[in-house]
Amino acid sequence: MPQLLSTTISLILGSVLVINGVAVKTDDIIADATTAVNGANLHQIATVLEVYYMDHDEYPEVKGGAELIDLFREEGYIRNRPLDPKIFQYETILGGQDYILEINK
Repeated sequence: MPQLLSTTISLILGSVLVINGVAVKTDDIIADATTAVNGANLHQIATVLEVYYMDHDEYPEVKGGAELIDLFREEGYIRNRPLDPKIFQYETILGGQDYILEINK
């Protein structure tokens, strides 16, 4: 009987360790995927900024991701929200001749 109890406890502990280990790796994979998607979306925003610049000879004079996305949607540069505007910052500099675009940490 003591051996059966010991085996049962070992199986339960082993199962808990394996399940927790997989859960941690899944969280890491999801975080890495989210980072990759946000980076790709930010690259698309940068491309749209360059198209906007070619049309207007300046970058949009708005501040913040939400205002930038709203402007692009209103003027037909994008059809939908490619990402949550709260995850990145946008700001024009040098009188609209350059900009700062970065993911919030």
